[in-house]
Amino acid sequence: MKTPIPFVIDPEPKVWWPVRVSVPVDAGFAEFAFEAQLRVYSEEDYARLLPEAGPDAAQPDLRAVLARNAELIPQFVADWRGVTDPAGQPMPIAALPAVLTGPYGKAFSVGFNRAIAEVRYGVAPDGESASRGNSAPPPAAGSTAAEVAVIAAEEPTI
Repeated sequence: MKTPIPFVIDPEPKVWWPVRVSVPVDAGFAEFAFEAQLRVYSEEDYARLLPEAGPDAAQPDLRAVLARNAELIPQFVADWRGVTDPAGQPMPIAALPAVLTGPYGKAFSVGFNRAIAEVRYGVAPDGESASRGNSAPPPAAGSTAAEVAVIAAEEPTI
C-alpha cells in the first residue's frame, strides 16, 4: 500500500492554470496559450470580488468593461508565464492592467474569465468536470443527450 500524500490546507491557495486566448490575425484568428498563477478564493470571496449585475443593470460600453477587468482580474492573477513582448522578453505581471485595456484586452479578458471560472467551478482546462456531473448543462428542450454531445463536441475551443 502506498503512503498517502497529506492534503495540505493552504490558507491562500494558488494554482498554475492554462489560459487560452484567440486574437485576430490576417484573415482570421490565432489561438495562443500561456499559464497564469490564479488565486483560489472561497465562494464568499468570489461573490464579493465578482458581483453579478442585476437584470435591470445598464449595459456598460466595452471600454468600461475592459477598464473594470483591469481592476478586477489582477486580484485573481498572481503571476504568469509564457507571455512575452515583441522582442521575446518575458512580460512582467505588472503589465496585466495595460494588457487588459490594450489591443488584446478583449481576448485576454475572455481567456482570464474562462480560466477563473474553471478554477471556481471545478472544471478542468480540457472541459471535463472535476466534480463529475455537477457542472454539465442540461440538454436544450427537445434535444436528446446524443444531439447535445454532438453540439458540444463541435464547439471550437480557444
